[in-house]
Amino acid sequence: MRITADGILRAVIPLIYGRRWLTFSLLMALTVFLGLHALKLRPDAGFEKQIPLDHPYMKVFKKYEQAFGGANLISVALMRDDGKDIYDADFLDKLKKLTDATFFLPGVDRAHVTSLFTPDLTYLEIVEDGINLGTVIPANYAPTPEMIAKVREHVGEADEVIGRFVSLNQQGAMVVASLLERHPVTGAKLDYDRLAGQLEDQLRGRIQNPREYQYKLKADRPPYHAGDVVWTGYTDYGWKLPWQTFEADQKDDNGEAILVSGRDVTVAEQPNPDYSPHYSVRIIGFAKVIGDVTDASIEVIGFFFIAMLLVVLLLWLFCGSFRLSLLPLSAAVTAVVWELGLLQLCGFGLDPFAILVPFLIMSIGVSHGVQYINAWGNEVAQGVPHPTTRSAGGPPLSRYAVEGRSTAAEPPTQSLAFDASVTSFRRLFLPGTVAIVTNVIGFATLTFIHIDIVREMAINAALGMAAVIVTNKMMLPIVLTWVRLPDIEKFKRRMATRDRWGDHIWRRVAAITEARWALLTLGIVAAALAWAIWMYPRLIIGDTQAGVPELRPDSRYNRDSAVIAANFAIGVDILKVIAEAKPYGCLDGRVMETVDRFTWHMQNTPGVLSAISLPVLARQARSLWNEGAPKWAVLPRNQAALSQLTGRIPSGTGLQNADCSAMPVLIFTTDHRAETIGGIVDAVKRYNLDNLSSGANFALASGNVGVMAATNEEIESREILVILWVHLTLLVFVWISFRSWASVVCIITPLVSCSLLTYGFMALTGIGMKSATLPVAAFGVGIGVDDGIYLWGALTRYLGQGDSIREAFRHALRAAGKATTFTSLALIVSVGTWLFSGLQFQADMGLLLLFMFTTNLFGAILMMPALGWLCHLVSPLQSKSGLLVK
Repeated sequence: MRITADGILRAVIPLIYGRRWLTFSLLMALTVFLGLHALKLRPDAGFEKQIPLDHPYMKVFKKYEQAFGGANLISVALMRDDGKDIYDADFLDKLKKLTDATFFLPGVDRAHVTSLFTPDLTYLEIVEDGINLGTVIPANYAPTPEMIAKVREHVGEADEVIGRFVSLNQQGAMVVASLLERHPVTGAKLDYDRLAGQLEDQLRGRIQNPREYQYKLKADRPPYHAGDVVWTGYTDYGWKLPWQTFEADQKDDNGEAILVSGRDVTVAEQPNPDYSPHYSVRIIGFAKVIGDVTDASIEVIGFFFIAMLLVVLLLWLFCGSFRLSLLPLSAAVTAVVWELGLLQLCGFGLDPFAILVPFLIMSIGVSHGVQYINAWGNEVAQGVPHPTTRSAGGPPLSRYAVEGRSTAAEPPTQSLAFDASVTSFRRLFLPGTVAIVTNVIGFATLTFIHIDIVREMAINAALGMAAVIVTNKMMLPIVLTWVRLPDIEKFKRRMATRDRWGDHIWRRVAAITEARWALLTLGIVAAALAWAIWMYPRLIIGDTQAGVPELRPDSRYNRDSAVIAANFAIGVDILKVIAEAKPYGCLDGRVMETVDRFTWHMQNTPGVLSAISLPVLARQARSLWNEGAPKWAVLPRNQAALSQLTGRIPSGTGLQNADCSAMPVLIFTTDHRAETIGGIVDAVKRYNLDNLSSGANFALASGNVGVMAATNEEIESREILVILWVHLTLLVFVWISFRSWASVVCIITPLVSCSLLTYGFMALTGIGMKSATLPVAAFGVGIGVDDGIYLWGALTRYLGQGDSIREAFRHALRAAGKATTFTSLALIVSVGTWLFSGLQFQADMGLLLLFMFTTNLFGAILMMPALGWLCHLVSPLQSKSGLLVK
């Protein structure tokens, strides 16, 4: 049995229109249900979601994560702003309090917290009995002048402390901690938003806020009594206090954390004894980035509502009726509600980096909704016949047959609205649904990228597109049957005036189907594509700037990052290369020499600030053993001598594991730009290939730079595959829909051109291809295919009526082009407001979408007619049999 468009419509129309009230009531009940679940949606950030865990680098990272710490670090720098050094009692007291506060933060791996006050920071000194290994700040530290002088001396004797944990000018000190993605006992995921809040409150606020806030219970809560202090903080929450949650110091009888709501406490304010106006705290790390992005999500939501307001105003201008202008936007917003509710039901949260996906779903929903409103308005203005609706290629369908009734006594305007809705449905349901299904399958190809955040965004978008089918292809057509225009004659006059204005434009645009204008248009397109292909090699996979690209260069985070990079030799980015050898490889002279040479090689690689490894410390220890003579700063070949040297260096330094079979080489880079990472990684690979017989394998990689390298390589290896699959999926569905090679050429070519031009634009503006931007590039194609399918569907309808190619294009542009043009302009205006966002990420996405919406518009309105002329020149265009064409 052959599936035809008319057969599908005859099956679907009675289901939607036959029991309108029942169908709509059920869908509204589902909307309320999903809306309640959408309200339960919570931010769900995760470090491991951002990385390709199946990549070889990340397998090395996970293998040694327990031994050497992860790449998810927080770095807290306490800096003096008064020009004095760190060697006084007050500064060291503040540093100790910051170290203790960091130690007790939620999610901190307490085995990997390092500062001057932790025992893993050691120094070597020569004593009568040989070499003494001691902690930089002794356990019996007391703030006396003699002890502070010893601390100064120990810092000078300790290897790699100045530059790593003490600033180069010795006016600041660093606390570094590793984070655990999940609680080691309960398995609960780390709440990054809560952690980021405590970084600000318990660390920065402790030093920089002159006020301290004590939160006291209003009523008894064992083991606490009313009036007991359950939390001491340094942030004035003001009106937001009722929505805060505090974790008390003590546990309950079962050993569980006691969480206290802000509604259950009173606040006592007093001077902060740790406030120091001459000190500043600088904080960097993934958790802090997530916190800053999440804080800015309020602004993102604000821009979302601004976009909605602008779309409503432009829709009002386009539709000529305020109540009509609300319908497509309401349908699109309902689709977003369904999307978020389904996302929560599927067990997902909303990642801060995926917060723009709902807007993209709203954009696509508005695009389809405007097509319906446009078609419905045209039918009303023309006055569809009653009591039958015109069939798009099929026999007339009685309205009362649809509803299962034999008679009806309804006002003419109500009948007109119903008939216009059914006629518009017959014309647009299949093209729109095919376009959306095509989008869903296209977005699903993003799962080829083995990064959880990208896959989550793909699922998010697919759920949203499925919701658009329900809200725009079912709910909106039903609502249109109930629309009552106060003055239908006035509405018709407005529509006629709008059409007269549009006809002047479409008549000129349709002229592109003539040879001279088509050749000119195709020549301009060819030149633009040549430029895009020339620019493509300049497209950077990864970050293009030194700071965090998601935030503005002048954001607090990027300012903190710049201060740390300027004052510490280690910078803020680290690559850990694991030198793998046989057990006790540190006692093998050949292995140690190879690792030592590798460290020197990397130290002299462009983009590297410094490098440190076990052999480097061993050479320094041997030199100290021999009164600091430079000639002894070499590695011995004798196993016993190597044992004596390396035995003095504890595994707590993070430079060897328990059996010395793995020795990390810590490479501190100048930044994390893609070209910097690529050059360093290539240098590691070349050295490893040149030294295969050395007994050591240099395995990539850990550290935040290692994670970025893996992510960049994953995207680079699969980016072309994803885009090809997206376009191949579109090609297949376009062929199934229209069964003509001309439709494939005229619909797919503008989309391919848009993708290539987008890549060139990204290269020109310095927007890197990353896990956040690749999905946006794919989503932009989805909006473009909608426009193409609607326009080509209208074209085939008029070709079937015997129109010439120019007249067919003019009528198609009149029927679907004005809605396409308006939608694109509305979206361009709305995303244009993103350029003013405080989030660099949103501003970049706004610029990228602005370009993509514009090129999609020109591709559909200008490029398609020119390609139509070219195809008509080869073989005359005609309406052929297909799913969307009878």
